[in-house]
Amino acid sequence: MTEPRPTRVDGRETMDRLLEFAERELNEVGAVKFQLSRVLDAAGISKSSAYHHFGSRDGIIAAVEMKTVTQQIEENNRIFRLFVENASEDQSATEFLRLLVTTSGKSAGEVSRQRRAATLVAAQGIPALAQFVGETQREAAEKLAETLELAIERGWISPTAPVLGIAHWILTSVFGRILIDLTHDDETKAAWEETTLVAQIAVMNPQS
Repeated sequence: MTEPRPTRVDGRETMDRLLEFAERELNEVGAVKFQLSRVLDAAGISKSSAYHHFGSRDGIIAAVEMKTVTQQIEENNRIFRLFVENASEDQSATEFLRLLVTTSGKSAGEVSRQRRAATLVAAQGIPALAQFVGETQREAAEKLAETLELAIERGWISPTAPVLGIAHWILTSVFGRILIDLTHDDETKAAWEETTLVAQIAVMNPQS
């Protein structure tokens, strides 16, 4: 009797387990002293399986960084969701849109963007990692879209484009912001934020 082929869920569970132990290793010793063999022993995962999913030691490190980025994105979305759910009657849609623009501008957001960029570079040659990044983007956009739908229900916005498309647009604008980060100029950053807010207002069509 032949063994059943691994499912997509099995693969994701293996990836998640490997990332859990790789993150511990990175937190304890850093990237320079990171030992893949120690991670594999602790996780109970073979080297061939690890390389199948992430391509290399560097691919695993990049994926851990992507996990950190994902956590930052989820925290941002939690902030947006809480704002929409608990906003007082006198708060406006424009305040919500400004929050969408400025939250990622904090120092943690800049570090997050740098990590995400590095992971994307690594993913270009690693199909499994590219799929992981793509799934992360899709899941994050779906969560943000849910928050935007709540804003629609509150009568704050009446978007002129598909909500899910807007969510992807907001999340992917992070890469344009990487170039702004490199200017190290507060005036430029402020101008970018204001221009982005104007663009979001045009697409979101605030009602209050």
